[in-house]
Amino acid sequence: MKEEKEERDIIDLSRPIHTHMPVFPTVPKTFLGIYKGHSRVDNPPKFSTQNNLILMSDHAGTHIDAPVHFNPDGISIDQFPLDLMIGPAVMQDFSFKKSGDYITVQEVKKKLEAIGVSTQDLKYILFRTGAAEFYNTDKYDNYYLEIHVDVVEWMVNEGILIFGVDASTVDSDPDRATHMFMRKRTCYHIENLANLDKLPEDRTFTFICTPLSLRGSSASPVRAIAAVYRT
Repeated sequence: MKEEKEERDIIDLSRPIHTHMPVFPTVPKTFLGIYKGHSRVDNPPKFSTQNNLILMSDHAGTHIDAPVHFNPDGISIDQFPLDLMIGPAVMQDFSFKKSGDYITVQEVKKKLEAIGVSTQDLKYILFRTGAAEFYNTDKYDNYYLEIHVDVVEWMVNEGILIFGVDASTVDSDPDRATHMFMRKRTCYHIENLANLDKLPEDRTFTFICTPLSLRGSSASPVRAIAAVYRT
């Protein structure tokens, strides 16, 4: 008798990389184009190839920040632990808040308690801020929810070293307290996630986050994926 396999949906949580993709105002624009193409006149008969050239910031698109981004003594993204690349996650929807509002520890705890999930069972928390609705518009870069530094410290104390948002930043206060927490503790965050509205809020799912091994880099583009088992 064959065992029944659980059905699951694979959801892409990454933004496509292309020449005209939006990027944070302080980073260079992306270029992705054909370097050598099938139409080259010097191709041998019945044989051709395509090779592309890509120029981009390590902070463009869906990417994960390494501690060295804000900590001169922090580790770079090529030192990102392999065991953090896949594991259980939850999505918390705070898109009902207004841009500039805070997410607090008590709010995060309350949502976890409501679905009966312990921090001990998690590697990631993904926050839906509502910014994704404005992707590819001028409003996107200025739309964010402040992931309060107290939330980040609480998550790290609970063993959750990575969180992510569907916005271009996790904080926008002049002191950049949430980013600056990287100077105190080793942790990571993902920006510019997509399709968080397609994730369940009432249970865990498997999250896959695979940064490139860019030696000495302060961040890396990632192909972020969720595997959601159907109920």
